[in-house]
Amino acid sequence: MDKLNNNSPSAAYQTGRLMAVYAMIQNAALGDVGAGVVERYYTSACSSPALVMGKLATMAQYHLSKLKSDKPGMYVTYNRMLEEISLKIGDSLPKTFTLEQQSEFALGYYFQRSQAFENKKTEG
Repeated sequence: MDKLNNNSPSAAYQTGRLMAVYAMIQNAALGDVGAGVVERYYTSACSSPALVMGKLATMAQYHLSKLKSDKPGMYVTYNRMLEEISLKIGDSLPKTFTLEQQSEFALGYYFQRSQAFENKKTEG
């Protein structure tokens, strides 16, 4: 596979996608903040998702509030992405990911980022 798989059944893959979307939300709301969610939380989210993703979801709500007033179209887009990915993850995250699942997390993260960059190229 050489592109994003929105329908992957892997919770690890979908969690990686979620991490990428949280980073995009932060960037859209605040611009370059230096050490953002990826630099601070990627390693923990990749290995112990249940401990980290809730905190990231809470932080994303603050960024989404800013987008809602400043960039309502982006707010709607990112909210839909979060809903779609969350439905695929299901109602709980594992406490830890195996090494194989950590690889799936990385693939989900990087494929989601790659699609975002492709979308920007076609829009610009």
